[in-house]
Amino acid sequence: MKLFVLGGSGLIGKALIGKASVKHEIFATYNNKDFTMSNISTMKFLFPNDLEKLRKKIMEELPDIVINLIGISELNYCENNKEEIYELNTGLPEKISNICNKINSKFIHISTDYVFDGKNGNYKEDDITNPINYYGYTKQISEIKTLNYSNSIVIRTSFIYDSKLETNFIKFIFKKLDKGEEVITFDDVFATPVFLDELIEGILKIIDSNEIGIFHIVGNECISRFNFAKIIAKKLELNEKLIIPKSVKIIEKKVHRPQNSCLNNNKIKEILGVKFSKLEENLEKIKKNNSI
Repeated sequence: MKLFVLGGSGLIGKALIGKASVKHEIFATYNNKDFTMSNISTMKFLFPNDLEKLRKKIMEELPDIVINLIGISELNYCENNKEEIYELNTGLPEKISNICNKINSKFIHISTDYVFDGKNGNYKEDDITNPINYYGYTKQISEIKTLNYSNSIVIRTSFIYDSKLETNFIKFIFKKLDKGEEVITFDDVFATPVFLDELIEGILKIIDSNEIGIFHIVGNECISRFNFAKIIAKKLELNEKLIIPKSVKIIEKKVHRPQNSCLNNNKIKEILGVKFSKLEENLEKIKKNNSI
C-alpha cells in the first residue's frame, strides 16, 4: 500500500515510517530542514502556507491511506493561541478528510485522552467526550469532523515514552536523580502511558486491517506521574526518595488537566491482537538500549 504520512519528522512519524517502509511505499511531510530517511519520498510542509501544495500532492500521489500526525499539544500555548490551534488541530484534519473522501483513501487521525474530563477514568471508545481545556476541545471537534468521513479512523493515545529517550519525562527523571537533585511530580493526575514501539505496532495493525471508527492505543497501567517516576528510579537504581509528590493544582491557574484520563485498551487487544508489556519490562529495554 501507499501511505501518506503528515508529520513524518516527529517522534511518532519517524518511528512509524521506520517500521512501515519495510512493507509499504511511503510519502511523508516534514517541517524541519534536516529530515532525511532512506527509501521514502518527502515534502516540506509549513502550515498554513502550504495547504494548497499539500492538497495537490495528495491528489497526485493517490495514497491508499493518509495518516495525520500533525498537531500542537502544549496546553498553555493552546490556551493562548486559540485561533491558530483551532485551524491546525481541527481545520487541517477536516480538510484532509475531505481530500481523502474525493480520492477514496482511508484517513487515520491521531487524537488524545484529553477529550475526556477525567472524572471517571477507564474510558472506552464509545464513552461521551467532555474536554476541560482548549487542547482537548480542538481534538474533540477534530474527531467529530474526521468521523464524518465514513472511511476514517481516530486513534486516541496518551503519555508516550520511548526506548531512545527522545521524549522528555524519563530523560528528565534520570538526569535529575543522577545528579542527586529532587524531582517534583504530580500524584493526583492519572494516565495510561504507552511505549512508542507498542503504539506503532497498534497503528500498523490498524493500517493492515479493514477497521474504521475509534481505537485506544495505550498501555495497560493507569498510573500517576509520581508513581511512574518512582518505577523509573527503582528500575534505573536511583534514589526514589528524591521524588517529591505534589498536586497538579500548584500549576493549574488557566489550564485544567483531567484528573484521570486513563483509557481502556480492550478493543484493540481483542479485535487486532495488539499486546502491551508492563512498564517495568519496557523500562528494562530502555535501560539496556541506553546503557543506563
